Amino acid sequence: MDGAPRGGGVRVRFMAAPIAPRVAVAKSSILVSPYRLLIRLSLALALGVGFALGAYLIVGFAFGLPLPAATPALMQIHGQAQAFGFVALFIMAVGVQLFPRFHARPLDRPAQVSVGGLLLALGILLRSIAQPLPVDAPGRPGLVVLAAVLELVGIPLAVTAFARVVTHSVQPRPTPLLPLTMGASLLLSLVLNVYASFGLAQGAVLVPTGQNEAVLHLQLWGFASTMILAVSGRVYPKFLLLQPTREYLLPGVLSLWALGSFGVPLSWLAAPSLPELRVLATASQLAGACLFVAALRLYEAPARPSGTPHITNPTRRWARIAYAFMLAAAAANFGIAVAESLGMQATLTQVSAARHALAQGFVLPVIVYMAGRILPGYSGLMTRRPKLLAALIWTLFAGAALRSTSELLGGYAAGWSLFVALGGLLGVAAFTVFAVGLWSATNRAPGA
Repeated sequence: MDGAPRGGGVRVRFMAAPIAPRVAVAKSSILVSPYRLLIRLSLALALGVGFALGAYLIVGFAFGLPLPAATPALMQIHGQAQAFGFVALFIMAVGVQLFPRFHARPLDRPAQVSVGGLLLALGILLRSIAQPLPVDAPGRPGLVVLAAVLELVGIPLAVTAFARVVTHSVQPRPTPLLPLTMGASLLLSLVLNVYASFGLAQGAVLVPTGQNEAVLHLQLWGFASTMILAVSGRVYPKFLLLQPTREYLLPGVLSLWALGSFGVPLSWLAAPSLPELRVLATASQLAGACLFVAALRLYEAPARPSGTPHITNPTRRWARIAYAFMLAAAAANFGIAVAESLGMQATLTQVSAARHALAQGFVLPVIVYMAGRILPGYSGLMTRRPKLLAALIWTLFAGAALRSTSELLGGYAAGWSLFVALGGLLGVAAFTVFAVGLWSATNRAPGA
């Protein structure tokens, strides 16, 4: 079966999935159409909470505007809304499209995925409302705990529906290291999030820095970035016409990556008593990232010229730049860990610089350019408007470079704050255009 989206786009070859028996449910039910529901939930949370809070905070810090006492709580909500509310829901939506094709099995429990996504979105909304409230506000303790529990229930509910597709697949099983890293990172982040919610319920305004950084690392590196590595290893060699992957490197590479994905959160939870652990963990993550790129042969000459160079060549170029941001983020984490092990104290802005290099320079551009190549409806729209897609990607890259570099070198000090703000706002603007286009492209449900 040819996996090209309707209305144009790149033709990616997938083995046809068996046709599932039709379920006797009204076609209008949103629960049996998880793709559209999850895409729109992820975009709504990103624009309404994540990016909105990010723009508000970055402008306030850059221009010295008066900000409320709850600003630190809003910063933590921004991170959770982006990592869980946007990225996790978006990955679920893309999984609805890709998993059945990858594994030649239908998604036989789509309503379960929809319910899981709805519970996750509700949990993010409750956390966004409850955490900034005064600690003595009626109902705050119960709301922050309920929010974390809804996330803990919602994500596994959706994941188990996808697991049925994988476990019943007729395709050869991939190496288990990436799925195990993704699944364990996701579960650990959810459990830590519930634990942190009890601290908030007992009167804490903020999740302690170590716990918050551990949760974010599990979400962004252990789950989201590992998912991108898994899809890249599966799709990029043929999609970007790369030379054959060095398969013999992968077991060691993925072991290093897993050590970093779990070791860095452990070091944050143990800090400052074990600074050397964070050095070793960040070094492992950096080594795994470098060797994965070498195994994938992303930066080597392609195996052959493309028959559709206007599609393949820019996408390959964007992938190389995105992975360069990921490598830079891993190197920044390692450098910060080494500096702190030597007695120098890194600022929270410097720590966030590495995170924004990953999120805004790697995760987000990959989401946008792969959506423009494979998602139903939107890929056809972007095929007809290649300059628009290119403008979105280059704007994201420019914003990520400005923001992460300025945060790392100067933070919100005089002379640097405007560059930080400009970089962040470029990312918000590009994502807004992407979100509006993708939302309109989901007006028509994708075919089976």
